[in-house]
Amino acid sequence: MEHFNSTSIDIIVYLLCAVLISLLCKRLKVSSVLGYLVVGVMLGPSIFSVINDFETAKALGEFGVVFLLFTIGLELPFDRLRELKRFVFGLGLSQVLVCCFFFAIFFSAYYHTSMETAILAGSGLALSSTAVVLQVLADSGDLSSQHGRITFSVLLFQDLVVVVLLVWLTLMQSKEEDISTWMLLWYSILRATGVFLGFAILGRYVLRPVYRVVASTKSSELFMAMTLLIILSTSMATQLAGMSLELGAFLAGILLAETEYRHQVEADIRPYRSLLLGLFFMTVGMSINPYLLLQQTTIVLTIVGVLISAKFLIVVLLSRLMNIPMKSSIRIGFLLAGGGEFVFVLFSQAEKAQAITGTLSQIVYLAVVLSMALTPFLAWFGRKITSKMTKDIGIAIKAAEQYAFDLRDHIIIVGAGRVGTTVHNLLNDVVYLTTAIPHVMIDMNMKRVNEGLDKNMPLYFGDARRMELFQALNIERARAVVITIGLYKDAFKIASELQKNFPNIEIFVRVADVNEAYALHELGVHPVAPELLAPSFQLASSVLALYNIPVEQIDIVIEKFRKRHIRSGEQDIAAPWSTKNLSGFAHQE
Repeated sequence: MEHFNSTSIDIIVYLLCAVLISLLCKRLKVSSVLGYLVVGVMLGPSIFSVINDFETAKALGEFGVVFLLFTIGLELPFDRLRELKRFVFGLGLSQVLVCCFFFAIFFSAYYHTSMETAILAGSGLALSSTAVVLQVLADSGDLSSQHGRITFSVLLFQDLVVVVLLVWLTLMQSKEEDISTWMLLWYSILRATGVFLGFAILGRYVLRPVYRVVASTKSSELFMAMTLLIILSTSMATQLAGMSLELGAFLAGILLAETEYRHQVEADIRPYRSLLLGLFFMTVGMSINPYLLLQQTTIVLTIVGVLISAKFLIVVLLSRLMNIPMKSSIRIGFLLAGGGEFVFVLFSQAEKAQAITGTLSQIVYLAVVLSMALTPFLAWFGRKITSKMTKDIGIAIKAAEQYAFDLRDHIIIVGAGRVGTTVHNLLNDVVYLTTAIPHVMIDMNMKRVNEGLDKNMPLYFGDARRMELFQALNIERARAVVITIGLYKDAFKIASELQKNFPNIEIFVRVADVNEAYALHELGVHPVAPELLAPSFQLASSVLALYNIPVEQIDIVIEKFRKRHIRSGEQDIAAPWSTKNLSGFAHQE
């Protein structure tokens, strides 16, 4: 009974902290990861020693990492990797390798560590915080921008590296004496790749029909149970094969990423992941000794300074070598300069494998926490610096071409008036439920272009009647063109030229009445109207439907946007709206 009471108190404390941290961090607009770490330090034995059963909490917290790796796998279908391969396997790979090499030398020279410890510490510090960086990008509306897309690509590769490192740490615990560190590392890469491909094939040809049967029952409980069964069974399978639980969860995510059910699975699993992951970071905080910061202040601050400055310079240099514009390179460098939460995942496993000492891990923990706390300020500083640089307007086509050189599967918005801006904002808002929808905007009003650039919009000056402008925007690789200008004569001319020169592109046009809609429909494009049917929302809905985003999620995004952004006086687009109410031409195939 006494054990039950102490455990119950611990659970109440965890839940209370989770609620308070989430509320406070949302109000302060900071990452909840930092909040969980700080509260964990306060609850731990170093300060108040509130928690009684630390080992049980730590075991439960590790399942948070399992669910985190699962959701990362969900975000990595093959088409996503194929779209972003240049930056995932180009900039991402080079950034991790160069940073790992630099920090490994730093730790080897500064702390005289072994080769295994130096590589592990270097790899850990090469990683950035996915949670913090993506939240910063989402808060600033930059996930669909050029530097946002490239940063996201690098973070994806870093997530893949974590999987390889976890396999390496698992094999390290049982390695034979005559196997070198480098051989073990290469074996880890090959083993992870082989298992990755095997599970991906299994997911494509076996899991999809199984989930189709489960979904046909229309039972949310059965669907949820099936998801948990897949996660736990694949985790157990990889553990029995001599690898980590986390690898199995990641592969389970890869399996489901190849099915049409991944959005629903992610929505179902998110509460479990957030709660258990918060518990994991609290247990990490409990293991941190804050007094070590007072004892080793110089060492900790030195690591923070070296970490931020070295990663910033390396990322900027590599970005420029890949012909990424200077402004985007600087902003990417500041976003990725800090440390990441995966250091705690790796080092907790490394301590079990006796690959790193407790004192060194404590010092690195403190340095990483400080750098993560500085990430929002670094992002703000990067934005301020680049805003003072010469605006990339110049010659219209050249400026647009420089921005769009890496775009693929994107949306081109013609017109940056009220309707076009609303579509832009909605495409940005959809990142709260899925991933960023890349897009670029063009307008002939120079004042409007300058105002949009000041607001960090992907807006460029250009005459949409010139087809070479669309070629500069990579229209051959685009998903759709959205024409929002109010003058029907110009809209019709642009649409007809696009249809003639690029017959395979989807074209959506804002129109004011049924006659205009019929004329455009005969042309073979998608008219969206009339004004009473909220053209901005209909345009955005039609575009989002191209990405196979469920109708319910589109409704949530638009309703959230409507409540947050639309002023009460704008009656024509503030009325209650739902994709279920669309009619006429809006959803014609």
